Amino acid sequence: MYPKPELTEHLQVVEEVAVGGTDPRGESDTRPADDALIFTIHDGRQVPQHLFGERSAEVLAKPEIAQAYVRERDWGANLVARHLAQEIGAASFSRINLARVVMDFGRFPGSSSLGMEYLRRHALFPPLEHSLSETARHELLAQYYDAASRAFVDQFARRRLTIAIHSYDSHNQTGTERPEISLVARSLEYQWTSTMPPYIFDPLFPPELCESTCQRKLTYRMLADLEQGGWRTALNYPYIMPEGSVEIRAQVWLFFRYLRERFLTAFPENRGQPGYQRVWQLLLDVTRRSGEAEGLRAYLHRYREAPRDSKVLFAEARRAYGAITRFMDEHRDQLLADYRFAGNRTSCLGIEIRKDLLSEIDRDLGLVRPRRDAEETARRIATSMAPAVRAFLAEGLPAVEPADALRPEDLPQPYASPVVA
Repeated sequence: MYPKPELTEHLQVVEEVAVGGTDPRGESDTRPADDALIFTIHDGRQVPQHLFGERSAEVLAKPEIAQAYVRERDWGANLVARHLAQEIGAASFSRINLARVVMDFGRFPGSSSLGMEYLRRHALFPPLEHSLSETARHELLAQYYDAASRAFVDQFARRRLTIAIHSYDSHNQTGTERPEISLVARSLEYQWTSTMPPYIFDPLFPPELCESTCQRKLTYRMLADLEQGGWRTALNYPYIMPEGSVEIRAQVWLFFRYLRERFLTAFPENRGQPGYQRVWQLLLDVTRRSGEAEGLRAYLHRYREAPRDSKVLFAEARRAYGAITRFMDEHRDQLLADYRFAGNRTSCLGIEIRKDLLSEIDRDLGLVRPRRDAEETARRIATSMAPAVRAFLAEGLPAVEPADALRPEDLPQPYASPVVA
């Protein structure tokens, strides 16, 4: 039987789990599998005790919270991730250990109102959210959401491919059965409106980049291989990526890093200028956790007044933003063509696997246990997916171009002062 939530005093929010994968080529140095990140974010079970204090056990025992824990967890995702990492020859996969019912890293930070639809909610949501004090909510995001952001920013920046493993319920709300596996690589907002409203990300972000978060040759080959392996597989159904998902946030962050390097290559005299640094900090603040970036965002896009002690800096930042906007407008077609087709864009794929393939779930009793054949099923699924991943990685393109090397200032800095180059 799967374990229930685990109260802990010390939580490692993101953990790299060794799987002992071996490179099919038998090489010990840099290998194709090193260019892929396999990860899970919703199969964690740990709950930080300090968030609730002496009430921790009592809170988790509430029927509505116990049921939410069972409902929200991606049962079996870690198992499939481990097998897929082994199959492609990776040394490890990454997982978030924090229980999803406490915080969902696949959404924007913040609280969710009652009745907010599933794909629109934020990282903190009912029913457990209402058991958290205002101080605990702030601490939860600052200590765990931001820590996970820093870890995944570093990992995404060094990879050509990321694959997130999830699991979903067996039936839709209408009672129809879902596909056994679904490959997800498109933005929900782009699917509905064919654009990205400017209030979600900065207006400089090209919305068409969310048409597909992954190179189609990988997506379609994996879909064909899964079908050939006997798995009923769908593409972008029944879920599409919400804008707060890790993959969509990554598209925005990675593009703005690319734009920064192209702009500074063209205008190297602006490297290190405070106004430009403020703008790049704003653009890279995809989750809007930076109070300083939010102030500049309000000044640029909502026409708020600058703080009294920052009027000169904000004016410089406005001129810098204007210069970057002109550069983007003048070279948009070339920038997008180079980014999309030069091979150095990170592909991000989400994979949903039906929970009943791996687990037996009794929601009424709140009981979950792995199926007797769960290990073998996970291995078979991974075996069907792995050839497409290996072929994609074997193309030999570099994981990170020299100009795209990760810098310390790229890491989320929610309350830091402007960086100085």
